[in-house]
Amino acid sequence: MSAKPDFATMSTIELRAYVLGHRNDEEALHAYLDKLHSESPRSRVYQPEDDVSEAIAEYMQHKNSNA
Repeated sequence: MSAKPDFATMSTIELRAYVLGHRNDEEALHAYLDKLHSESPRSRVYQPEDDVSEAIAEYMQHKNSNA
């Protein structure tokens, strides 16, 4: 059995690759999500029952204003 890598020292890209290769590793998933949130604290995770139409409209407006 191999030791787990140090998630704190991994880049976001490395962590993503690890999570995709180890889909049952919840610790890695949490480390990846924590790293994503620390890099983009305004990001939000939506639940399936959430109405995301306002968020999509806001995203599209922001995207179009930067084009």
